[in-house]
Amino acid sequence: MTADASELEAVGRRLQSAADDLYHLGRVVTDRAGGVMWQCAKADRFRTAMDARTAEVNRLAAELRELGLAVRARAALLAAESSTRT
Repeated sequence: MTADASELEAVGRRLQSAADDLYHLGRVVTDRAGGVMWQCAKADRFRTAMDARTAEVNRLAAELRELGLAVRARAALLAAESSTRT
């Protein structure tokens, strides 16, 4: 594996790790906010907003995960190309 391919592989793994961290953080915030017994006039609006933020965090985590996979696939391609040249 070339240095470029190795670096891309490492970046891809970091992106996937960041996606996992983001998803976990979103779950923690959602679980803790959902466990609060909101009774104010804006409680329904807050819950709706939290649901929207949860969906957004999950979408972003999925995009990061996909990007990490794409970067790692490119790294594998580069590594395969370099091994056929040598």
